[in-house]
Amino acid sequence: MNAHKRIFLIGHPGAGKALVAKSLAEKLGWKFIDADLGLESRIGATTQDILGQGEKDFHQCQYEILMEICKKDNVVVTTDASIVCSEKLRDLLTSEFTVYLQVSALVQIERTSHQAEFLLPGSDRKRFFEKLHHERDGLYQKISTMQVDSDNSALDDHVSSIMKFISEDEVKKK
Repeated sequence: MNAHKRIFLIGHPGAGKALVAKSLAEKLGWKFIDADLGLESRIGATTQDILGQGEKDFHQCQYEILMEICKKDNVVVTTDASIVCSEKLRDLLTSEFTVYLQVSALVQIERTSHQAEFLLPGSDRKRFFEKLHHERDGLYQKISTMQVDSDNSALDDHVSSIMKFISEDEVKKK
């Protein structure tokens, strides 16, 4: 697996991006990078505080971090769910191997129930997630190299399907 040097996982909250990315990195012997954590340490503030500074600043920080990551080889990267909301970030990810982990709103509710107060204080989570799907699904699909339905929580199957896709993709390019 030499052709792809970076793998980015994108998708909605609760899709399992971090779990899949960590497992995939381990199987490949690559480094796992959580771009959200990079954002927080780079700015010296939490993601929630950064968002309070404005969406434009937040996306610029994300862009700078992803530009640094794109200089690295053999990394599996998980990104913030809002990454597709910036055209500049979408353009950057279009040239990378990007896996869209799909998840239904109902599964999101179940997986993020422990985060409900942080994510959605006092609101209807189902309606919120459905709105995000309406706004972002097409953008995730447009920039992704491949898509994996993560509703069934079959972590090993998801990792295997990504590795198989990479292997087949490399054969096609030869």
